[in-house]
Amino acid sequence: RRSSDLTSMKSIRNEPSQEEIDRFWRQVKQEIKQIPLAFERKQQPALLTGIDVYQVNFQSLYNETIYGYLLVPKNKSQLPIVIDYLGYMNHLQEPFQFAHWALIDCACLVIDNRGQGGRTKDTHPYETTQHEAPFGRGILKKEDFYMKRMIADSLRLLEVAAELPEIDSERVILRGGSQGGGIALIVNALAETPIFATFADVPSHSNISHRIESRTGSYHVMQEYIDTFPDSKETIYYQMAYYDLKNLAAKITGPVFASVGSQDPICPMTDFFVSYHRISTPKQLTVYLNKGHGGGEAKQIRKEMQQIQKLLKRI
Repeated sequence: RRSSDLTSMKSIRNEPSQEEIDRFWRQVKQEIKQIPLAFERKQQPALLTGIDVYQVNFQSLYNETIYGYLLVPKNKSQLPIVIDYLGYMNHLQEPFQFAHWALIDCACLVIDNRGQGGRTKDTHPYETTQHEAPFGRGILKKEDFYMKRMIADSLRLLEVAAELPEIDSERVILRGGSQGGGIALIVNALAETPIFATFADVPSHSNISHRIESRTGSYHVMQEYIDTFPDSKETIYYQMAYYDLKNLAAKITGPVFASVGSQDPICPMTDFFVSYHRISTPKQLTVYLNKGHGGGEAKQIRKEMQQIQKLLKRI
């Protein structure tokens, strides 16, 4: 894209108003509703004794087919469900990676994020920027940015959960790490029904302009673009404000359990604090001192399992 084109797109304001942000997300949700869910589930060979495994797929924004897994404890009904959002460029390999949720009598729903190396593709063309890395796609226009697609897919999982006869729709739990932790919190903020609880481990997508400037994690590709086209900076910062967790955090419902690593160079804890302070619901934050992006690792998963059991009054 020519520098002169970018100059014409520059905004005179650093960020959109909250009203503009809210209106944009209402429009996105309306766009999603126009697409039939077309949800399908197909039972897979037994994984472990006591757990039914299904391959699932459904339609999402731009009619992309989204693929994932559903794990359900056998012979149970009115189950809580953990919707588990994957980290950046992670993809589904084996469903047993998520069997620990069934150990505490929770179903689990997880998908491959589109265009991040798994079965779910990202085929719809972009209007503005193209890039091998997802976070370099469509960055000059909020309607075109990659995250619009990913968040739409993630929101549709709430519709999928509502379709499942085994599930108690009032006990939907969102969780994720890194990219997935930020997405869990954003989905909570955009959900049209209250979320039972949300767990965000070393979460991303907070204080995005600073993330770009400091080249941390998946946002480094945007700064590389700005290095090449300096006139694009104001445009990119303005468009990214629509996706910044800090501008959505006030709408989060239900208890939030978050964790950070004090030495995390990928999703710095100080960037997450900007959003965390705007969450008004009951919340807990665990800081893993001298830990990087791994945070609490397996210890944190175990802690989340125990916290969920307490919320469900099972321990």
